[in-house]
Amino acid sequence: MKKSDWYLIFIFSQVVIFTVIMIWLYRATGGVPDTLIISVFGFLGGECGVMGWIRATKEKALQRKWDEEDRKVIENGKNFE
Repeated sequence: MKKSDWYLIFIFSQVVIFTVIMIWLYRATGGVPDTLIISVFGFLGGECGVMGWIRATKEKALQRKWDEEDRKVIENGKNFE
């Protein structure tokens, strides 16, 4: 597994733990810190979005590299015909 996959597993587990704690806090006190909840989910959502953007950019660069290699092979093949 890639490092980013482990990071996503960690983020997911933290979201689950945070959610369970917030549910417990609500049941115990009748209220929750709304600003904290918004901040945590906003931050974690942003982190996941940035990781997705990085992965997509890497995949795009790799695909361009493969396309360029294929183009060179095709051009060299035509020269030998």
